[in-house]
Amino acid sequence: MGGHGAGAALRASSVGSFAEWVLRGIGQVFLQNNPLTGALFLLGISLSSWVAGVFAVIGTVCATGTAMLLGVPRDSLARGLFGFNGTLTAIDLTFYLRHDWHLLAFVVLASAASSVLTATLQNFLNSNHVPSLTAAFVATTWLFLAGLKQFANLSGSRTAVIRAHLPHEATPTAASLHPQDLLTGFFNGFAEVLLQSGVWAGIVILLGILVNSRISAAAAAVGSLVGFGTAWVLGFPVQVMAGGLSGYNSVLTLIALGGLYYLLSIRSALFAVFGGILSVVVSGALATVLAPVGLPIVTAPFVVTTWICLFAASSLTGLRPIHPDDAGTPEHNLQHAGRTWDSTEPHRFGT
Repeated sequence: MGGHGAGAALRASSVGSFAEWVLRGIGQVFLQNNPLTGALFLLGISLSSWVAGVFAVIGTVCATGTAMLLGVPRDSLARGLFGFNGTLTAIDLTFYLRHDWHLLAFVVLASAASSVLTATLQNFLNSNHVPSLTAAFVATTWLFLAGLKQFANLSGSRTAVIRAHLPHEATPTAASLHPQDLLTGFFNGFAEVLLQSGVWAGIVILLGILVNSRISAAAAAVGSLVGFGTAWVLGFPVQVMAGGLSGYNSVLTLIALGGLYYLLSIRSALFAVFGGILSVVVSGALATVLAPVGLPIVTAPFVVTTWICLFAASSLTGLRPIHPDDAGTPEHNLQHAGRTWDSTEPHRFGT
């Protein structure tokens, strides 16, 4: 009883609340509002790279702290909605700068900027009943990576900035696909969402999703398989598929469309699979478009594909959309499906 009371007191304290917001922010990378899920994601990141794990915390803390200082509503902070873009931004920047104080300063600035961009996008998209997803991460990453080419004190520290090049046509590869490639590709599909790799990292991350929602975990698993299979049919290189690079956007797309922002049904499940397939095509298209400027696609295919599928909601009368403010887990959404719908707000649950 004493331990339980101490734990409750810690969670009720300012420090405990902020720590919970940070963990929820990490969990929201996969659209999961659960601190235990966030803790497992952090463990998965650290299994792949302890440096990435440290900077994931730094980025989430800076993004959440900035939002708190600027007066973001407490409900949004408590759901981690202003933390996850900082998580991803910080991890991504660790690939492009030498690990010194320049990187730390750049991460703090970029993570803070991600919170402002999150607010901007939420204000712009809310009237259309569409979530901002990881768009703030994508925009912040592109902005800060593009700037590296002009900053003399940073450009000399670059370690892996993509070299700008004209897009070239892919040629068939002679490498054959082995069962081991499917196994590693499947689990790397989860790890690569957090810019990591490794079967154990993928297993822990999938477990983290499962802790919060069995339906979302199933959607993520299908998404990884859909991404891998679509890439194989289209002729992606084997190393790309085995590395999870063909599946991670599909994983996120299936989670978003498979019961989260559309009520789960046979139609919405098939629509989610369609979205996962489309995300692979969008990945190829964006890789071609961004090649001349040397920027990575990161999670842009997920954002573009999911937005396409959600902006169409008012015309897709066979599907039942859910307003981002009302979206819980797919299980929660199904439990509340019997509530009447407000005819003036067809995306929202009625009272």
